[in-house]
Amino acid sequence: MNEILSVQKSNLTIKGYPLYSANDVSFWPRSEWLVDGIIQRRSSAVIFGESRIGKSFLALDLASKLASGDSWFGYPVKKCNVIYFPAESPLGLHQRLEAMRVHTGHQFPENLQFMRSSVDVSNSDDVTKVIATVSNSADVLFIDTFNAVASSSDENSSKEMGRVLNGVRRIIDETGCTVIFVHHCGWNEKDRMRGHSSFSAAMDTRIGVTRDSGHPAWRVRGQREGADTESHRYELRVIDLPDLKCSSCVVLPIDGSPARKVIPQPRTENQKTCLSVARELLSISQSQVKVDNLIDESTKLMNADIKHRRQRSKESVDALVKAGFINVDDKGYITLPN
Repeated sequence: MNEILSVQKSNLTIKGYPLYSANDVSFWPRSEWLVDGIIQRRSSAVIFGESRIGKSFLALDLASKLASGDSWFGYPVKKCNVIYFPAESPLGLHQRLEAMRVHTGHQFPENLQFMRSSVDVSNSDDVTKVIATVSNSADVLFIDTFNAVASSSDENSSKEMGRVLNGVRRIIDETGCTVIFVHHCGWNEKDRMRGHSSFSAAMDTRIGVTRDSGHPAWRVRGQREGADTESHRYELRVIDLPDLKCSSCVVLPIDGSPARKVIPQPRTENQKTCLSVARELLSISQSQVKVDNLIDESTKLMNADIKHRRQRSKESVDALVKAGFINVDDKGYITLPN
């Protein structure tokens, strides 16, 4: 049960922020994958890469799969409501959608909708309008591109990017939707995003688009709650549209199975020690092992002074649980993922 603290100041009572117990935290929302292992609900993500590599085609393909519930590059997808906002240039959207319709032979589902407005996410009023638009209408909002909704801000300024990111955070927190940006990479650095590092750091999932053996390819290149992936190549196949007297492209995966995930490793020596102890306890135990037993046994081996060894052990085990190296059930028993 949360407790709100207050202080007396100049005859005014100022209410503090609510505090929660560990038991309260167990009832908070947990990670829910919309694209298994790639995109989470209530999160932020970015698809970034050099110009003309097919980022927008890839984003629109992902949007259509989220709306239909069809798998994306072999990854299971949870069907949801999607809004796609081609903020940079809406002029080519019709051709892209028509190419996808011609290629698949199917109409787009009603739960895929589109925006066409001028929005500045550093402006509080604009953010409020976006929240009103998205609330109860979408689980995922695509914004193509980031620069188009932050053009009044200096993307290299920490202060100005802070205002932009606060607006993004408001959208996520007040609507519960996932926001996915399309963004450009640095002018001379293909493996990092353009602008201040605070934007990259704020994203829960970062999907980099580069070239692999002559083809565009995407891979997760940093994820807060999941693993990175290896490269996933695709073809931008040209579709002729005689009725529109033009052509456009659709995304076709080249590799048939999900990209192999890069196996993560514990970040610190103490975490590695705790994981090793967990494996040993589970291999020799005749009964189930409780997380408290793991902390007790690991405490003896922690690289810390005697006074802080148990604290370091608990911190390391908690980090391993959060990162998915160790599972803990409702009764406090541990298991290791397959």
